[in-house]
Parts: sequence; structure tokens; C-alpha cells
Amino acid sequence: MKRVIALLGTLGCVSLALAVDPRLGSISPVGVQVGVEAVLTFNGARLADAQSLIFYKPGIQVVALEEAKDNFVRAKLKVAADCPLGEHHVRVRTAGGLTELRTFFVGPFPIVTKVPAKIGEGPQVLPINCTVMGSVANETVDRYVVQAKKGQRLSVEVESMRLGQAFYDPYVAIIDTKGFVLSRSDDTPLFVQDCFASATIPEDGTYTVEVRETSYRTLGLYRMHVGAFARPTAIYPAGGQTGQELMVKFIDKATGDFSQSVKLVAPDTCQLTDGRMEQPGLNDHGVFPARDGVVAPSWNRVRISNYPNALEQEPNDNATNATVVSGDLPMAFNGIIEKPGDVDWFTFKGKAGQQYDVHVYARRLRSGLDSVLAIGNAVGGTITGNDDSGGPDSYVRFGVPADGNYTLRITDHLGGGGPDFVYRVEFQPVVANLSVYVPDTSLYDTQTRKSVVVARGNRFPLVINARRNNFGGELKLAMKDFPPGIQLHSAPMAANQSVLTMVFEAAADAPLGGNLGNLIASLVPPTNAAPNTPIITGNIWQNFDLVQSGNQGVYYRSWADKIAVVVVEELPFKIRVEPIRSPLVRNGTLPVKIIAERTGDFTGNINVQMLTRPPGLNCPASIDIPAGQTSAIYNFSAEGGAELKLHQIALLGLSSVKAGNAYVSTQLTGLDIKEQFVAGNMPIATTIQGYPTQVKCEITQKLEFPGKATVELLGLPTGATTHTVEMTKDSKEIVFNIVTAPDARVGLHRSLLCQMTVSYNDTQVTQTFGDRGTLRVDPPPAPPVPRKPIETGLAPKPAN
Repeated sequence: MKRVIALLGTLGCVSLALAVDPRLGSISPVGVQVGVEAVLTFNGARLADAQSLIFYKPGIQVVALEEAKDNFVRAKLKVAADCPLGEHHVRVRTAGGLTELRTFFVGPFPIVTKVPAKIGEGPQVLPINCTVMGSVANETVDRYVVQAKKGQRLSVEVESMRLGQAFYDPYVAIIDTKGFVLSRSDDTPLFVQDCFASATIPEDGTYTVEVRETSYRTLGLYRMHVGAFARPTAIYPAGGQTGQELMVKFIDKATGDFSQSVKLVAPDTCQLTDGRMEQPGLNDHGVFPARDGVVAPSWNRVRISNYPNALEQEPNDNATNATVVSGDLPMAFNGIIEKPGDVDWFTFKGKAGQQYDVHVYARRLRSGLDSVLAIGNAVGGTITGNDDSGGPDSYVRFGVPADGNYTLRITDHLGGGGPDFVYRVEFQPVVANLSVYVPDTSLYDTQTRKSVVVARGNRFPLVINARRNNFGGELKLAMKDFPPGIQLHSAPMAANQSVLTMVFEAAADAPLGGNLGNLIASLVPPTNAAPNTPIITGNIWQNFDLVQSGNQGVYYRSWADKIAVVVVEELPFKIRVEPIRSPLVRNGTLPVKIIAERTGDFTGNINVQMLTRPPGLNCPASIDIPAGQTSAIYNFSAEGGAELKLHQIALLGLSSVKAGNAYVSTQLTGLDIKEQFVAGNMPIATTIQGYPTQVKCEITQKLEFPGKATVELLGLPTGATTHTVEMTKDSKEIVFNIVTAPDARVGLHRSLLCQMTVSYNDTQVTQTFGDRGTLRVDPPPAPPVPRKPIETGLAPKPAN
């Protein structure tokens, strides 16, 4: 613990009790100004042994962790002048764990403290170009006033849902000196549930800014930017070619369009993480508009790609006057559905045999367009098309049928349009791509066990899913930029699987600490791969659903292309799998012993869970190693079609330590699933109530087993009994002598099967065979009915 005290410096007295499973609920304030120092409070639980903050973007330095208590950490941060504006991810690392990912914002303006209104006083006066944070009580409105000059731009932008705290739906309005609304908004295509208002001031005077919840309910938190910044709603063109300088037009319906030059440099890490429902990519770029020396607090989106631009030329509202694209595919077509009912047409050249993924980028760039796409022949006859493909943006895969000219048509699904209904249609060559992610551990939980938190001398499991597109094959996984002292144990991910459990193990002397790393998946080249075959690799793309409302869905999601990895203090327990010395055969069962190693006075219950299962493997969802016990049995069974191979498995261990959840893993262990020992066939057997019979089973040997096996006949009807028999690997037939009671259940019973038990390297394993054997039990025949004498009508003959 000296390490903690030395690192924290000014924290003073620190609790010496290890705090496992720290939690971070909120950050206050939830935003800071670029280029300044600020003190932030990180509120949560079990934070007393905080050691550092982990940021996902550059530009923020921790000057000091000033104070740490169980329920909060207070830190002084220095925000660099070139720190990226917008959303930032952060976690708190403690000696015993790592908190959830939370977000805060970096903005361009000074922070103004909200002053509670007093009776008889007017609204708070705000300076131009400032940011104020607050909340609005139920059925109330927050009002502020600003002084503005005629011809000046006045923009107000609200961050509320984007703060990732809860479902907040803000409303904002600018009201002039006479009480009329100059501009207002609720939801916006650019910020979805968040909103903005922007106007050109008609005359000198005092203007009122109102912010509230749309339905006058509680607005729990907002950050509101008030200033002379431009608030464009779109950029045209909506993208450009990598490495080029692109002159774009910012479309600002409120205060006028303007142009700005943008250098399109593809970043090496994800920039636009906030609010994306779909997986983001490195091709998405955020441009912060700057006009008259004032930078807007939020971005507009553009695409960066390797394809040259083609821009629409009006009029192009039918196939006859379509915009002619002279270049060769792949290309990107750009345009605006600029009024209701507008339809844009392009003609382009295609070569037979080429295949393209054709993507519309509109709603993903926060345009208001709900696209409908069609690709047709030279005169406009439709070949293929799409409205929505997993979202408002359209997508088709287009195979060029023959050399020649083709048409592309795009319009709005509901016939809408406007000057900011921009779009970009990219013809992308069909290529393989790969990424991995950690699946949710439970419903509506996108935080738990999505980082690597491994205790010294212990292990931690992580489930990884793979997204393979346009290729198949086996994948290998590797660590990148992990802290020292951690080792990865992982089998390859088979070609027929998309999920894998990996085990991370920390050395007993691994340095305490943590950072952001990555998990790299790579396609294992087939043995017959041609020389210079491109290597397909991918890294982690992880979603964090910050605002969701049960079955109603996700309202705000953020993404990360790094994974947090930390080494923490020792835990008081470990678990391991006792070496498995027997195969698990098809239609069989295998008991696996899980051993708990406890230290000190730890006696808690340990829950053990199987995280991923090989195809055809069945087992309980979890078992418990009871409090004070050192082992438990996990029973596995294999279906008749279970995949035959040596599978690598690991199990999760969960226990409560110091009121927090502590997670560990067993070692990666081989589980060999093999063919069944024997197959059996039981011909139908018959008997009568109260009479004995025999049930025979013909044996076909599949897999050699040692010694003798005992075999039970299961599924006999009520009133029928038998005994166990023995068999060896050389047996060809087994016979069960059946005894039936006089009241044995009558009928055709198709429920017989055999269950063998064999000791395999001192492990009792079982297997069933010969299922659906049949025993017919009949009632005894009815007794004969005495025959009556036949009357002939003749007198009997007298005796001699």
C-alpha cells in the first residue's frame, strides 16, 4: 500500500483495506474548457484506494489526485490547448479494480456557474461564448438572458442525452425583446434528442434563452453553450479523399452558409464515438466549424475514403438529364435532396464482373435524409435497390452484369427534402474486414467484465466475439500494448465459431497498474494459401450503451477501439480445474472437479460459471463451491452430434470480497470430446403381465474403454424390473432378464435405453446407447369359456 500512498501524494490518510469492484456513477462537472486546469469529482463507490485515471483520448493530464474517499475521488486536470473537443472516455483505476467507462466533455468556452434564482430577481445574465451546467425541476423552466447586437449571430446548443447519464429530452428557445420566439427546437437530426437554436439578432437588446424538458418533466442534467458561434446542420460535400485538402460548405439555415478548408487525414484511432448506433470506423471524421474566430462546441461529420468525389449537377431529376460521372468506379457520389420531392440521378460506367458494396451515408452523418436507393440500366430500369438496410441509410451489393452505362437514383423515403439533406453514396470494392468485441454479460448491461482486471498471481477470463465479413477461416488472438506481467492463454477461434473464451494470467510480482491495450485478431492462413496473400487482421470495437430504456431500446451509445487492462492487488481466492483424465464421449457425461484455493480467513461462497460452450456440450449454467468448501463437481454432457476435438475451456469464478464482486478464472483446460464408446440396437421384446422375458441389445464398439462397464436398462414401464449387467470392449451383445408383475403397465413402451458406467483413469463416466428400445407388455389371455352341450331334440338312447 506504500505504492498507493506515494502515487496519490496529497490524498493523506488512505484506507488499507483492498476495495474490490470500484464503481463510477457520475462526474461533476461533466465538462471542462479546453486549455485550462479544472477540478473534477468522480462519484461512485469503493474508490478510497484510487490510484489513477485512464483516459481514452490524448490531451488531458492529471495534475493531482487531491482527495479520495469511498464514494468519490477529486482530481485536478490540465486540459491541453490542442485537446480534442467533444466527448471523452474515462475510468478510475484503484488498487483493487477498475470502474465502468463514463464520459465527460471538453468544450471551447469558459464555464459559468448557474446561480439559483431568487425571488424578485430576474434571470441570470450570461456572457457571450460561455457554457453553463444545470438541471431543471419538474414543470419548471430555466431562463437566462444575454445582451446582443443587431446582426450578431446567437446560437444556443444543449448537451443532455449526450452526457450519457439518463434519458433526457431537452427543449431550447431564443426569445426576442418583445417576447416572440426567434428560434427553438426539440429533437434535431444533428444531435438526435439534444437540440440547438440559432438566429441572427434583429435589433440591439436583451434576449432570453429558455431550456427545459420537452414535456415539462425533470431535466436532470444539461450543459448549455451560448455564443456567437455558427451552428451549421450539414457539410457539403459530405466526404472526400484521404490526404487531400477539401473545401466544404457548411450549411447554416439560420445565419448563412460559409466555407472552410478541411485537411482529410485518416486517424489511427476512432474519433467519433458518441451517439453511434452502428459500429464506427476510422473513415468517420468530425469537423468543428469555425467562423469569425469562434469555434462551435460540436462537430459536423464527414467521411474520409480512398475514392474520388463526383458531385451532382442540377438539374438531374430524371434519367435523361442525370449527372454524368466520367471517372471509373470505385467512386463516391455526393449530392443534396434540396427540396421535398427532389430526386437525384447519376449515370456511371461499369465493367462486367466487378462487385461493389454500395453504401449511402446520410443519417449516419446526421443528415435528415431517409434514403431510398436504386441502381438501374442506362435508361433507368431498376436492377437492384434498397430503402433501409439495418437503419435509415440504404445499402446494396451490386455485381455489374455487363460493360456499359448504369444509373443511380436517390430520393427521400417520405418525399422530404431540404438544403441540409446531404448524402454520399460510396461504391466500395468488396473486401474482407474483421473486428472483435466483448459481448454483454447480461441483459441491459454493457459494462460488466468488458475490461481485463486480473489480480496478481491469478487469472481472468474474457469472452470475445468476432465479426467476420466477406471471409471465413480460423482466427488467432494476440495482446497489444498490455501492461507487463500479463500472459494470454487462448486457443484459436475455429472457422465455425464466432465466440471464444481467453484467459489472462498475471505473474505474482506483476507491477500494479494499467493502461489501454488492444486485442488483435488475425486470420490463420490456410496451408495452401498463395504467396503474398494479404493478412486479414482486426482489432476491438466495443460498444457501451450509456442510455437505454429496457425493451424500448438504446438512446445513446458510445464506442471504444481500445480495451482497459489493469493488474490489481491479490485476491483471497483462486479456482482451478482438476486435470481431466477422461474423454467426454458423445451421449455421455463427465464429472469435472473444480477446486478452490482460499487464503487468509476467506470462506465465502464461490459461484462457478461456464462462459462459452463447444458445439454440442451441455452443462448447468453455474454451480457453487459452498462457503468454507474447497471443491465442487461440474457435470458435463455431450450430445450425439457434439464436435469431436480437443476443446479448450475455462470457467469463471465469482465471489463477494469486501462487498464487491471479484472475478477469477480457471486455467485453460483441454476437454476431449470423442466418439461414443459403443452403439446399440435393441430388437423389440414382448411379454405378458406376470411373465419374464429378455431384452437383448446388440453392441457395436466405437471407442475402446478400459476394464468392465456396468450397464443399466432405463425406461422400463411400471411393474417391470431387471438387474445391471457387465460388458467389456469385446462384448457383442448384452442381455437383461426382465421380470414383470401381474399388474405391470400394459402397452407398447418405446422408452428403453442403456446407460453404461465405466471407470476411466479413476473417473466415473457414463454413456447412453440403444435408445428407443421397445418392450411390449400384453395382458394374459382370457380364460376359455365352457362350451354348452348342443341340444339336438332327440331322446337319449337307452342303456343296454
